[in-house]
Parts: sequence; C-alpha cells; structure tokens
Amino acid sequence: MHDPEAEFWDDEPRHRRKDGWFCRIWGAIALLLLFWPASGGMYLLASTRVWSWAIGLVLAFAGCGMVFLRPVLFPRGGFAWRIPATWCAFAALALYVAAVCPRAPVPAAARWDLLKWGCLCMAALAWIQVAGRGEAWKFWAFLLLLALSVECFYAMSRQIDHSRAVLWMQRSDQYGLRASGTYLCPNHLANALAMGFSLAFALLVAPGAGAPLRLMAVYYLAAAAPVLYWTQSRSGWGGMLAGLSATALLLAWRRGARWLGIALVAIPLALAALGFGAWKCLPAVRERIGAVLEDPVRAGGIRAKMWADTPAMVRDRPWCGHGGGSFVWTYPPYRVHTDQNLTYDYLHNDPLQTLVEYGGAGAALAGTLYLWAFALFAVRAVRSRDAGTAFLSAAAAGALAASALHSLFDFNFHIFPNPHILVMVCGLALGRAAAREGAGWAPGGRAARAVLSVLAAAACGAGLWFSLAGGISYVWTLKGEAARNSLEYGPAEAAYRRAIRWDSSNWQPWLGLGTLKATQASLYRAPDPALQAAGRRERADAAIEALSEAARLNPCDMEVEYALARAENAAGNAEAALAHCRRAAEYQCRHTFFREQLGLQLVRMGREEEALAVFRACIADKASSEVSRLNVRRLERRAAKRAAAAGQ
Repeated sequence: MHDPEAEFWDDEPRHRRKDGWFCRIWGAIALLLLFWPASGGMYLLASTRVWSWAIGLVLAFAGCGMVFLRPVLFPRGGFAWRIPATWCAFAALALYVAAVCPRAPVPAAARWDLLKWGCLCMAALAWIQVAGRGEAWKFWAFLLLLALSVECFYAMSRQIDHSRAVLWMQRSDQYGLRASGTYLCPNHLANALAMGFSLAFALLVAPGAGAPLRLMAVYYLAAAAPVLYWTQSRSGWGGMLAGLSATALLLAWRRGARWLGIALVAIPLALAALGFGAWKCLPAVRERIGAVLEDPVRAGGIRAKMWADTPAMVRDRPWCGHGGGSFVWTYPPYRVHTDQNLTYDYLHNDPLQTLVEYGGAGAALAGTLYLWAFALFAVRAVRSRDAGTAFLSAAAAGALAASALHSLFDFNFHIFPNPHILVMVCGLALGRAAAREGAGWAPGGRAARAVLSVLAAAACGAGLWFSLAGGISYVWTLKGEAARNSLEYGPAEAAYRRAIRWDSSNWQPWLGLGTLKATQASLYRAPDPALQAAGRRERADAAIEALSEAARLNPCDMEVEYALARAENAAGNAEAALAHCRRAAEYQCRHTFFREQLGLQLVRMGREEEALAVFRACIADKASSEVSRLNVRRLERRAAKRAAAAGQ
C-alpha cells in the first residue's frame, strides 16, 4: 500500500544540481568542521579544558563560516537561505549575552561564555541550512548516532577493565567505577546518551526511514542502554525517560485522539513497570534511588547547600546578574551553607545559574526561547503534513525534555559537546521544516543573500579569531607555568609575555609573570647589601605592576591578592601585604588557605594577639588545617610566658 507518511523519506531534491568538485570538497570540509563539537568534542575529555573547547570553537566557527559563504562562492550550488523565527529568538539571546559582557567582573571568562553562546547560535543557523538540502540530514543523523555509539564502546572497554582512566588522565575517585567514557563526569555522558535515545527512537519508528537509519538506531540503543545504566546518573536516567516519553506521546498524538488517550495510560504504566523491574533486578538502581528515598538532601551532595546560598546573589544583582562565566569567581563571598574547602565552578542547576549570571532578564529570555522551541516542535510533531518534519520535531522535543530535566540537577549546558548535540538535533528539525513547509524568513534576491552570507561569515570569522587568540594565550600560559616550576625563569617570562601579546585581557599570564617576579625578588642575592636591597625592590616593583594588572582584569581571583601580598613583603611593605591578605581572607571566607595566610602575616608583623584571634576563628568556623592548631598552641604558650614575666 502507498504510505503518504513515507513520501518524504524517499524523495528527490526539489532542484537537481551539479556541484563542481571544488564545491563538493568545500562543503564536505565545512560540514566536518561544523560536526566536530558534537562528535570529536566528546573525545577530548568532553572539551572541559580551555585548550579543548578553544579547538572546538575554532573548528565550529570555521565550519559555520564556510557554510555561510557558499551562496557567494558557489551561487549555483543549490544553497537557499532560510531563517526561522525561533533562531531569531536565539540570536536575540546571544546579543543580550554580548550586551552584558562588558560589565562582567572577569572579562576573559565572560568572553569565553559569549563565544560559546555565539558558536551555538551560528551552529544552529548552519544546521538549519544544511538540513534543507535534499536528504543531507539523514547522513548527519546517522553520523551523530555513530559518534555516540563509539563513545559507548569506549565506555564499555573502560568498564570491562575496571579502569578509572579517561584517555590519558585518571578520573576523580568520587565517581568510583561509574562509566563516563571520554567524559570526566558520568552525569555528562548520561545527558549526551539521553538525547540520543529520543533521536534513535524517532528514527526507529518512523515509516519509510530506510534500513541504514533503522539499523543505526537499533545499534545505538543496544550500545547506549548498558552504558547509561553504568553511568549510575539519576538525572541521566530521568532525562532519558522524560525524552522518550515526550517523543512517544507526541508521535501517538499525531496518530489521533484515540492513540493519545492510549499513550496517556500506557506510558505511565510502562514507566511504573520499568521502574519496578529495574528496582528488583538492577543493583545500581536500588543503590542510587534508595539513597534518594532514604535522605534526599544527603544524596544530592552539595547541591542543596549551594542552592540555599544563591538567593542572596540574585538579590544583589536581580536584573542583569553577576556576568557570564562569573559564578566560580563571585560565589565565594556568599558561601554560608557549604562547608567543604572546595572551589565550586558550577551551581549544579543550569536555570538557577543562568539567573545568577545573567539576571532576571537573561533567564527570562533563555526560558522563553526554550519553552517556545519545545512548543514549536510539539506542534509540528503533531500537525505537520510532512512525515520527516514531524518525526524530527518529535526527536527534538524529546531531546529538549531530556536536557531540561537533567539541567535541574547538573550543569550539562556548560559541557561543550552536549548543547552542540542538542543544537544539531534541533537544527536538523528546523531546517527540514523550513525546506518542506516554507517556515521562516527567506531573503529575496541574490544580492540580499550575498550580504547576509558575508555578514554571517564575518561574525564567524571574529569568533574564530578570538577563540584562537584565547586558546594560544592559554597554551603559552601553561608553558610559562611549566618553565617556572622547573626554575627556568627566562623561558617562563618569555612564555608569559607571548601569552599576554595573544590575549592582553587574560589575567592568568599577568598572575604568572607577577608570581615569577615576586619569587625572583625574594631569592635575589648580591654581595653588597645596598645592591641587594635595590635589586629586590626593582623585582618586587615589577611583580606589583604585573599583579596589579592581573587584579584589574580579575578582581575576584584571590590568588592574585596572595601573590600581591608576597610581592609587597618582598618590597618591605608589610602593611600593604596585610591589606591584601585581609581582603583575600574576607572574600574567600570559607577558604582555609587564605584565612590562615592572614594569621601568618600578622605573626610575621609581630601582631600575635590578632593572629591568635584569626587562628581561633579558623578553628571555630571549621576552616582550618594543622597550621591553625600549631599556631594556636605556639602563640598561647608565648602569651602565657609574657603574662608570667609581667607578673614577676
């Protein structure tokens, strides 16, 4: 029988075209570069290091720019611009991020955040154009599932070997033998796999999908199911179930009201049966879910304590927030409930962190965009006359649901490959709708399309340059650190200055250079005492100059304050050093090191009564080490001796 739902899957492009060999090579390279963050980005420790996400940004911006230049370079290549309204909302959000970037307390961190937002925005636009070209989306959906399957097989190999190794690194002990593949955290792998479940399920049940896609979907589901279980990620499991439920519900609704009613009854029953069976048969499920049932707060770790600290942050800057990428730097003064001596990079709740960093305005924009996109995909999954658009939209809605639930307990949107996977799935669905149903705005005339192409490519070029400069600066900073640790001071200074030339807004090479000069000042020796004092002063002044610049670029990094205290001590300015130690201890109010350094500075200045009070406060606040306890005993003995001598 003729199946109208299957027409899309076997159709031909609207306009047959004969691309030249150079056009084909250009297109292939562009798309491989564009695909890197969602595929290769997973394989570089999930791109959680500056060098790895810098590579992803450079490649993705290059791929997007090459895609956008096709109408200019190959005007007969069959490329037609189409811009959906949903993407325009995404662009508005990216422009808001750019607008608040200059007022962020740490410009370098805010710029990286802006580059990531901009890259996602450009990648979404590029995938929309790619999906509108014939059946190209099938190839890229196949490759995405294949890339996720490769990740699964690497995770399986680590699990079989009972290894905590992640590529060339050892993962943190806190995760035990939970599967994480090339991700450092199992929860983030689980989020990537959960999004793949929605796409694979939609392709598996789609009429006329064809053998290759069906086999790839089955292959992925078989590979991903055990790995997702081994991740032991509760939010990952929940995200997978939410995504599959949303996809199945929308596809059932598409079949009619009767199927919708059946789905509304069958899906909860299936989830209950699955949960009961997993509880009875799977030990990890009993352990992980049982911990939540027994003590939800303890099972959540530090999450609830961090969330309890954030209302004060929101009250201080309710509208525009503290700045993009600033949470790790601006959170310490607000720490009240967390008692672990750790650095907290993320809030483990992406919506709440968006509210903290971008304020109510930014959170409202992001939330509206997310809900609008989900509603749009849900409507198209149910009402679209084109089967391909409907099933891709259902998959996109499922991926959005999976990521939304996961983000309430984690920071998956801050893990570079994961939002790119989501953007890729959504971009393919939007592009298909644009091509088949004419959704979105299409610029009229060749000149208008050329101008749009040049502007979009220029934006990608700017993003590429800043990403490249920031990445190279980071690499030279690492080289400077390695040389300084090896006491090779000449090469270290040269590396730091190269890092500064590549990116003068990066405070880290300034910090490294100032620390180097402060060390040289404290170690400088000369036969003549006057020459020695002058040499130390000269190096200390150079250290203070470099560190003052680092403090200007990042006033929230207390490592800079500590380094300034060292430099001021080397210059003989004890009071200035004390001021820096005091600021670090007050800002990092829960940090043992900085609070104890304040006490040691007071001891160095002979102000032992104040130092004793500082060390006692450290012990009382549970922000102490053996340093505090030893100094309390030593200072108390000295005070007792002075009191006894005074009594005599």
